[in-house]
Amino acid sequence: MRGALPLDHPARGGAPLLLPVDRLLLGALAALAVVAAAVHPRPAPFLALYAALALVVAGAAWLAARSDLGDALHVFGPLLVIVGVYESVGFLVAASTPDRWDAALAALDGRAFGPLVAAWRGALGRPAWLTDLFSLFYVSYYVLPLAMAVRLYRQGRREELDELVFALQLTLLLTYLGYFLFPAAGPRVPAAAAEAVLGGGLASGAVRTFLRVCELNLLDAFPSGHTAVAVALLALGWRLLPGWRVALAILAAGIVGSTVYLSHHYAVDVAAGALVAAGALTASEPLRRALGAAPRARLAAGASPLS
Repeated sequence: MRGALPLDHPARGGAPLLLPVDRLLLGALAALAVVAAAVHPRPAPFLALYAALALVVAGAAWLAARSDLGDALHVFGPLLVIVGVYESVGFLVAASTPDRWDAALAALDGRAFGPLVAAWRGALGRPAWLTDLFSLFYVSYYVLPLAMAVRLYRQGRREELDELVFALQLTLLLTYLGYFLFPAAGPRVPAAAAEAVLGGGLASGAVRTFLRVCELNLLDAFPSGHTAVAVALLALGWRLLPGWRVALAILAAGIVGSTVYLSHHYAVDVAAGALVAAGALTASEPLRRALGAAPRARLAAGASPLS
């Protein structure tokens, strides 16, 4: 594979290849384990989950030094680990506090963005085709990071790929911190009324079913993770994948637009998500270096990322 470690790479067959993103995730998992033990009445399932995810991170790092397949698992593993983190966070947020910020966020929405929100949610009279289109944009959020990572991996651009994955994980972890600080469900429409209120066709119905089954975290409104990730990926992709700029701009705009149109988020969630993306992008590279990333010149010369 073009993206895999060369057979003569110093890390081949050596010690586990812990990358900065591995260390970031292991630190986050340890912190969540402490939170689970402190706030949840039944912490054992969470502790088991975080231990299993930590083993996935460490195991992938060990396998990366031994085979091309292991290297691929190591590269894409964080995109799977973060899903387990996301799905569990809502339960810990619910156990940590009875407070909910929905009333305050809705009031702030009305004061700051009232006419905009109304126009946003009622765009073009909400035709079925537009609701379907925004529904597809909404779930493209789950595919876009993987597509970008695969592209960089196939091009053999490992330093840029590590940069992308680290920035993405940091962005997501900062949004999860926001869930703890400002727990809110968002302006969700109950499942029984979703078809009548939101409209749309087969695509919208399929997306609503997917979200109802797969998204276990129901306290993920503030800040908007969809917005934070879309903005971060647009900024990163603009530099790393210039040939994708038009597509990335369209997808980012569609993802952000879908959040309010489909009543998943308040407008203030979107604004906060954009700020999270800006903060994550600013902090990402210094933090990645602090966690062990080698300068690009050393990597280009064939040095181990942790040597």
